[in-house]
Amino acid sequence: MNLGKINLITPPDKLFNSNINYLLVKPSTTVKQQFQAILSKNFEEVNVFMFDDQETDIGWLLSIAVQADCIIIDVDNCDVITRQFVTFMLSLPNSHYITKDEVTPFGLISKNRIYNLDWIAEQLTADEEDDEEDENEG
Repeated sequence: MNLGKINLITPPDKLFNSNINYLLVKPSTTVKQQFQAILSKNFEEVNVFMFDDQETDIGWLLSIAVQADCIIIDVDNCDVITRQFVTFMLSLPNSHYITKDEVTPFGLISKNRIYNLDWIAEQLTADEEDDEEDENEG
């Protein structure tokens, strides 16, 4: 048994391959820890694009957002500039967001509000089971 390879990519770098691409936008320490725990059980190669605390390259962020398989936005952790682009990213179908803000109507743009990252673990498990079924059929 071998854990998958994790490629961590930060601005201004980009990586183009066939791996699943996750984009974490301004993740809190809690989100990072949850994501790390999930990836520690993953057996596939993945790319993790990280737009973290000190990052300001909005062009990079938007270019990665449109190619990512899964975007996770920690809205409450976004700085003023990044927050200006949150609504665009929420309009993307592969975007999920975490927030404690009950006033701003993000739900009008996206129904993909999440409260933790448990669903990613379920998704990876389902993908792994599908791969095993494909191997057994072939």
